[in-house]
Amino acid sequence: MTVVDVKLLSDGYFTLDKSFLVFGKYQGMKYKAALKPLLIRTEKETILVDTGVGNLPQKYEKFHDVSRTKEEELGYSLRKAGLQPQDVTIVINTHLHFDHCGNNKMFPNSKFLIQTDEIRYAYFPDRFMRVSYLRDFFDVEADYLPVRGKYEIEDGVEVLPTPGHTIGHQSVVVKWKGRRVVYAGDAAPLPENIEKRNITGMIYNSADGLESIDRLRRITDAFYIYSHDNEQLSMKL
Repeated sequence: MTVVDVKLLSDGYFTLDKSFLVFGKYQGMKYKAALKPLLIRTEKETILVDTGVGNLPQKYEKFHDVSRTKEEELGYSLRKAGLQPQDVTIVINTHLHFDHCGNNKMFPNSKFLIQTDEIRYAYFPDRFMRVSYLRDFFDVEADYLPVRGKYEIEDGVEVLPTPGHTIGHQSVVVKWKGRRVVYAGDAAPLPENIEKRNITGMIYNSADGLESIDRLRRITDAFYIYSHDNEQLSMKL
């Protein structure tokens, strides 16, 4: 099968302390972070990587301001691409933190591809990670495809385990226009995570996080998409 289109979508922005994105830096600095799911269309599948933050419960709103225009909503982004939620055949969640699976319930007809360790941990996280998992966001009635490790969806589209930020984080690699588009997720939410080998501040296992960054850095002909970098929003892939 052939990849026929790769496009960044939008679910607006949310604010967080920037130190969550880079370990040991930016404490107390509020950052308006982009939410940009990735649409991958092949001859066979319509794939969405991450689903944004959706609508946060009230107790979270005092910590994270969500802002989006109508044109920045995920549903609008899909319609602009000529799609409805029911057209999405596969949803890949890089991990199950609330800002990456907030709109999962929009896709009840999709198959959800998630690392087994991530699914298990999301239901019973350690106390220091509990705030990042919202069961109402990821526990949806749908068809799940739990995987362990590297998994090829079809020729040119594969998931790559990149744990560290979470126990079962995964990134997505797409062969597109003579290069490899690497959707890093929160293994590398900003360019400096890759460029300077700086792990994220919100981290489950720092050693795994650094190893995952190095795994991503070793990919040849890579073009990285950083999950919360704002500069890439208007970019055509």
